[in-house]
Amino acid sequence: MAINQPTEDMTMNNFVKGLEEIFSSIEIDANVKKAIIKAIHLEVNNTVSLLTLQERLRILYEYEKNYLELIKEYKEEIKFAATLQEDLRKERTKFFSEALKEVSITLKESQVDSKVASIWIKELVDSYTKSLDLSSGLIEEHTLDMIGEIRQDAKKEAREVKEKNG
Repeated sequence: MAINQPTEDMTMNNFVKGLEEIFSSIEIDANVKKAIIKAIHLEVNNTVSLLTLQERLRILYEYEKNYLELIKEYKEEIKFAATLQEDLRKERTKFFSEALKEVSITLKESQVDSKVASIWIKELVDSYTKSLDLSSGLIEEHTLDMIGEIRQDAKKEAREVKEKNG
């Protein structure tokens, strides 16, 4: 709910003109009239500005509160997705830092020809990488689905807040 600033300014200008019309029939010094009108204008303007600010803050509070409730609602799913991604990264690191080294050592100890060993290792790396990429894709898809669901709920809540606040 955006407040249209030019409309506020026009309303305030109309208010000042109304005050000037009211004070035009009163016989007092022109400078005193201007000072009274200015004082009333400033007081009303500060009050209106404060009310507008309070309304904006209330709407922002409702909006943020709804987001926090959504995060709280989906906390376990968010943790689960993060854990899956972390586990996959650990598995990939472990494979390339430990498992591949062990396979290479085993092939050497078994006296497998180096050309054959390198072909096997290459195929193992390709196969394992494809497997990890597939797992990563599934995790990403799940995460994106979950994010989409959270966004839909957030949009729904935002519409409700907007409708509630006119």
